Amino acid sequence: MIRSFLRDNYFAIGFTLLYALLLAWLMQYHEMWFDETEPWLLALYSDTYGELLDNKRFEGHPNLWYSLLFVITKFTSNLKVLQVTQALFAISFVFVFLRFSPYPKVIRLMVCFGYYGLFEYGIISRLYAIELFFLFLACTFYPKRFSHWYWYLTLLVLLAQTNLFAFFMAGVLGLLLFSEAVKFWKSSPHWMPLSSLKLIAGAIILAAGYLLSLWSMVRPNESNESTFTLFHPYYLYQAAARVWQAFAPVPEFTTTFWNTSYLPTRFEILLSAIIIGILFAAFFRTKRLLFSLFLLFFASFCLFVLKMEGSMRHHAHFFFFTIAFLWIKTHYTQTYSSPSPPIPFQQKLAPVLRTLLIIAAFFQVIAGIYALVIDWQHPFFEGKKVAAFLRSLPRNYSIATDDGVVSSNITAYLGKPIYNLPTGNLKSFYTLNPNEVNDLKQNVLLEWAMALAQQKSTPVILVCRYELPFQWASIPIRPIAIFRGNSITPYAFFIYKINPLAIAPKQMVAEYPAVKAY
Repeated sequence: MIRSFLRDNYFAIGFTLLYALLLAWLMQYHEMWFDETEPWLLALYSDTYGELLDNKRFEGHPNLWYSLLFVITKFTSNLKVLQVTQALFAISFVFVFLRFSPYPKVIRLMVCFGYYGLFEYGIISRLYAIELFFLFLACTFYPKRFSHWYWYLTLLVLLAQTNLFAFFMAGVLGLLLFSEAVKFWKSSPHWMPLSSLKLIAGAIILAAGYLLSLWSMVRPNESNESTFTLFHPYYLYQAAARVWQAFAPVPEFTTTFWNTSYLPTRFEILLSAIIIGILFAAFFRTKRLLFSLFLLFFASFCLFVLKMEGSMRHHAHFFFFTIAFLWIKTHYTQTYSSPSPPIPFQQKLAPVLRTLLIIAAFFQVIAGIYALVIDWQHPFFEGKKVAAFLRSLPRNYSIATDDGVVSSNITAYLGKPIYNLPTGNLKSFYTLNPNEVNDLKQNVLLEWAMALAQQKSTPVILVCRYELPFQWASIPIRPIAIFRGNSITPYAFFIYKINPLAIAPKQMVAEYPAVKAY
């Protein structure tokens, strides 16, 4: 017993240290994109916590990740700390999974060092590592859900505060917990009687946590108009392939591999159906877990059909929902109404399920190696290179942009806000407010850039997402740099220099809105 305990500890600690070293080495080559730096900017440029909540109201995510970064940015503005914070949570979920999950060690290692474990939820600084940390903790403490009632409820509440998919998971686990607590099911492992006070208090805690998460995710515009898009067969067709893509995220082998899939969709739909059939058979004798898992699958499927098409980081939850419930399933002993042994099909299923997980983990390792190599060879996003170029220019130049979304990443690497021409403001982060229509026609954009140059009496460096027809402009404009065609995310930046005219038309200066701090 002691030897086994030490062996498991050495295994988990040793490979977690290897993961940490590998993550630290690879992170220095990863150039973050705007979805990574946006929460950091929101936290950094919000003076109060109330201001942070107001600024992030269009993000569509709960508050936990943003709140954590808000505290951190009160002590430092160094962007590298964002990656350090991400790494700490990634290392934490890897340790919990390696130490406490019931899977064979080879599967544990391949999941942690595969596409999701090392690249998508490791190197990329988003709010998914913190989700997996609380999810795996909830799985670890599952046998103590009744004996440590309030601690387990706290884990579910924290899980619900990370993102929408974790909200789904926490909700289903909460439903399962209370259905067992009130003995809706005949028998439950590790069941303990709970007083009415504990049940009522627990229900209030969970309800408050879930409502807080839901409130923080709902965007203002979603309360005024249709929350879901109209049904379209294309989204149904694509969503039907997501289970296979989640288990085996093999991309197209190109530089822009991210969020692509190698197989044709029609084959992936068939493979998804096979996986669902295997899972149905695996959970068939544990009805409560079968219902819980497929409720999560159904909610995710509806989300991808009616709300958003999603990306690989979203589709991956089909896999991690499965991993979590297979983990939970090990705490349940099979009970039968008669002393007869399990049917032969059930006996044969365990090797099939193990083979499925090994194949999935193997594909994840292959995809992870490819993603890491490409991320090492190519920039993930061009924002860091653009910021480095802008720093090389004279400091008296004014920097402006035509876009507030992708350009916010440049702001993060530059370390200071830049002018947003459509709004006439210094912007540090973007807001996805559909009521703000700030797109300018190209000729108007150039005129406003010239007006800014006249107003500041200094050259303006205009950073654009699209190429401008500068040859036909009525003002002197010169392209000085182009960043495109080399990054994993297919975004481009075109940089132009606009010098102030020797004689400024008074009307031009007057028409440009006054610049104000944002």
